[in-house]
Amino acid sequence: MKQTMDDKIKNRNSWFKIILISLFCMVLMFKVATAKFTFHFSDLLSFILAVFAIAIAVLFYSKVNEIVRLLGGSAPGLLKRNKKMESTAAYAENVPVKNEEELVQTLEEHKDQLKRVKKVQNEIIDRLLLSQDLEHEDKRDYIDYLLQKEKEAALIQMEADKVSAQLEDADEFANGPSPAESGTVNSINDVVAVLGKDVILGATFDELNQKVKSIQPTISQEVSESLLQAGYVDQNFNITRKGLKEFRSTAKRMKKRV
Repeated sequence: MKQTMDDKIKNRNSWFKIILISLFCMVLMFKVATAKFTFHFSDLLSFILAVFAIAIAVLFYSKVNEIVRLLGGSAPGLLKRNKKMESTAAYAENVPVKNEEELVQTLEEHKDQLKRVKKVQNEIIDRLLLSQDLEHEDKRDYIDYLLQKEKEAALIQMEADKVSAQLEDADEFANGPSPAESGTVNSINDVVAVLGKDVILGATFDELNQKVKSIQPTISQEVSESLLQAGYVDQNFNITRKGLKEFRSTAKRMKKRV
């Protein structure tokens, strides 16, 4: 039978101990054979130091082997877990994060897919209702295909709901407290309603700035102060980058509700 790794280690340790003991005995016998029968304190001190050094070496070797045996089973698992955590962290750092425009595009694609699936379902239902002379097996095939499309529509709807939730989270993260929490929801909604959602989403920064300034006389003092305090406009009632982002975000939210 082949020796296991533990047996090989035990045999190696045994031979190491035998060699140490043999060397010690040979040195001791040589000292006894060549020494004169006179007592020297230096010889006794050398002998004691040699025994102490050998004992320390054997003790250290035994402790190291004991630690290796204790950690032998858990060390590979720890290494694997560490590597897995490192690879997971590296993957998370390298995963591209979709911006809001990509999420909106993905949501529109899901809606288009859902429309196509619904259209196919309606065609199948119409075919089943109009074709009275279909064989039983043909009807079963149509029904199975209809159920398959129903599952496909459910999956697409789930993906669309996930994207919608991501869009809501992205809006909350980017905009901080909602207008309702900050007390500016009515003022911003009024400005967006006056200018028009499509105008705000399609206008450039300079164009939107001019349009906001054009309706300044119709904006109440309270609304103007709230926009200024929120940092959406400056002292000259020019919109800021923060204001542009907030106006467009509000326009998108209002457009989704329609």
